[in-house]
Amino acid sequence: MRTCVLLIVLAAACGGHATGGLGGGGGGGVDGGQPLPCDQANDTCPTGMYCLPDGTCDGLGCKDDTDCTGGQSCCDHACVDETSDPDNCGGCGIGCGSGDSCCTGACTMLNTLTDCGACGNACAAGDFCDGTQCNAPTYPNFCANNQVYVIYDDISADDHAADVMASTITANCPPTVMVTTASQTDAALVDQSTGQPLAGGGVTYVLGGGPFPSMPLRWLERTDEVTKIYFSAPDGVNFDWMNRTGDVVATMPGSGCTVHADQFISELVTDPMSGTLSLIGYGACSGGQGTLAAAWYYANVMLPNAALYPDSWYIVGWADSDNDSTPSAGDTYTILAHGL
Repeated sequence: MRTCVLLIVLAAACGGHATGGLGGGGGGGVDGGQPLPCDQANDTCPTGMYCLPDGTCDGLGCKDDTDCTGGQSCCDHACVDETSDPDNCGGCGIGCGSGDSCCTGACTMLNTLTDCGACGNACAAGDFCDGTQCNAPTYPNFCANNQVYVIYDDISADDHAADVMASTITANCPPTVMVTTASQTDAALVDQSTGQPLAGGGVTYVLGGGPFPSMPLRWLERTDEVTKIYFSAPDGVNFDWMNRTGDVVATMPGSGCTVHADQFISELVTDPMSGTLSLIGYGACSGGQGTLAAAWYYANVMLPNAALYPDSWYIVGWADSDNDSTPSAGDTYTILAHGL
């Protein structure tokens, strides 16, 4: 018995082939110690092998789809799942772009509201995707997106307010958050017909000014009606902040508008079509002081203390307590209403 075992071991060590169809060398099919011959035009190799250009069954892999199981396809002699393989997504050799994944046979970005961080991970209504996970549009989550665009509407007071609103982002967010300025006339960022924000997941817009000069804000508040709160002055006498059920959540008489007093809104809202998150800030009165107050309050109070502002919108009354006609730390800010 010991002699027989020794002979088998020596034969294997010398590259010999055992009889009975066992694989030799590279694991190919053998016939009497030699690789099985084959014709590439009519591949007759055993399952799990394919015909090499030299006419031998020495290639380990599938010949065609019938060699694969579980709905897989044979691509370049390898069984792959075309519904999930990014190199063969929907068909052999159809590769997805950098950063894309293969979701149910289609190349898909994983920063969308339907596929957030993983195929099929859909965000709840109103939430935004930062490219990894879904987030509620609340102030503690403001820094989740890595790209911020300050969108100018080309009205100097509004553009200044937007700059102020964004002025403390770098100091209060991780260094991965990058801030860039842009105009609402940039067709890559704003639909020039509708005003819809276009950037998509992982991006936040900063919008200073009301819904009439700001195209993206007009889309969010007036056209698509996705903001939780909107401004209304139906009689021209009273200025109302309304919710989507038609209730007044805060109001002020137009006669109360001065350079020393205003009300403003600060709100975070997700565009449900593109997934772009927007930060909104503007005042009720004309003149721009309320909009600047919204910007100052966000930059210096809300963002540095984001954990204290867990909702998605706030209506705040501003009073110029130090009487310098400029929003500052010496003024009085009173939260009048807030909610998710």
